Parts: sequence; structure tokens; C-alpha cells
Amino acid sequence: MKILFCGAHPDDAEIYAFGTLLAWREAGASVTIFIAAQGNMGTKDRTAGRDLSEVRRAEAERSAAMIGAKLVTAGLTDLGIAPNRFRLANHLQTVAHSEQPDVIITHSPNDYHIDHRALSGVVGLAAGDDFPIIHVDTMKGAHFQPTHFVDIGRHQDRKFECLRQHHSQKPRRYVLAALELAARRGKQATGLEGQYMEAFRFAPGPKFKHAEKFFPPGTIEAHTIILPAPGGRPLAPGSYQINIDDPADRSAAKRSA
Repeated sequence: MKILFCGAHPDDAEIYAFGTLLAWREAGASVTIFIAAQGNMGTKDRTAGRDLSEVRRAEAERSAAMIGAKLVTAGLTDLGIAPNRFRLANHLQTVAHSEQPDVIITHSPNDYHIDHRALSGVVGLAAGDDFPIIHVDTMKGAHFQPTHFVDIGRHQDRKFECLRQHHSQKPRRYVLAALELAARRGKQATGLEGQYMEAFRFAPGPKFKHAEKFFPPGTIEAHTIILPAPGGRPLAPGSYQINIDDPADRSAAKRSA
């Protein structure tokens, strides 16, 4: 199994997917991390006058080495992905055809950061019909509907150790945010406290219809409930609370907003 993670910035893999990458490594998969931008617009408080892009590359190299991953960088400036999207897509296509990954992991197309959104589109161009794509969760899980949850409980400490290698970016804030989101996704997936999951979204296509083989062992698939419109009428706008404890209640919806 070969995994290609495509991130916009040097610490994106650690924040969004390192628990899962560690689970894949444990299962024997090889991992390549592709970083599009240098991270040169990050915080410079801890660089002591050193070139930030060089500092961040060194941090990414240390982190990747900790999980035995290959690191490939494109060297664009931050906010330079969108203006260079076609050139980057050609470059990434070359990387993908060289690495021949079984699946490509990248940002959600509706992520908060313009570089993340731009790279998501670039990955789609580069992958074409040749490689399946899985999108990672968004920051704080905003506007993201998972299709799969990966248990990262036993990998969480190592994930955060790798994230702390990005010392220049004051990683404690990202550790806390990732921990809170993993706990929330764990409860969403299992209904239990104390479970830690990373969430992903797989969009089936004509060539890649089923996602099971693209995830580590033990992945939990999200349950989707389709509500019939009462009397054939469309449901009113708003959010709905569904009680699924009793199968008889699965078609009943209570509008909450």
C-alpha cells in the first residue's frame, strides 16, 4: 500500500492526518508527504533571524523522518498555489505517476485557508481518473461531513510529538485543537467518551466506487440516514435531530433550527 499526502504547508500533515499516516505505517504502507508551499508567511517569533522557509523545511524533514515517510517539496511561496495551480498540477502529476500511490490524501475543497482550497483543486487536476482522493477534516471540523473515521488512540502521542517538531509555529495551539477535534470525532463515530479519531471524506467516482481498501484496518464508516420528505414535500430549511436508538424512529425527524 502506498499513500501520498498532499499538504499546502509544512505542518498540515501532522495537524490533520498524522495519526492515520502512523496507522498506515503500522499496517506496512509506505508514505510520501508532498508539501506545496514553504510556510514562509507563518510566525517568525522563534526563528531568531533565520530564513523561515529553511527552518520550516528542516522541521518537516525531522517530522517525516520520525514516521519513515518520504518528503517532497514544491517550494512555492505561501498564497502562491492558486496563481501557479496549472504548473503545480503538472508537477504533482509527475510525482504521483512516479510514486504510484494507491490513494491521495489532501485538503477539503471548502477548507478555511485559500492555500488549502487551491491545493485541493490542484490535486483533483493532477489525479484525474488515475488515483482516488480522500479529503482530510477541516480546522475545528467546520462544515465537514465525514464518511470515515480512523482510530488514532494509540498513535496520538506520536502524532503530537511529530507536530511539536514544528517548534517555530508555536505548535501547542494546534496540538490542543487537534486533540479536541479527535475527541469530538471519536464520540461522533462511537458514541463514547475517550475515543480519538481522525475524520475523512471519500467521494466515490466512476472508477473508484468503494473506499474500504483505501483506509487502515479498523476504520469506521459513517452512517448516512436518508429522510423521506413528509407527504412528498421538500424538507424545510434548517437542522434536524434524529433519534436512531429505535429503528422505528429512523424515518422521524425533529426540526431543531
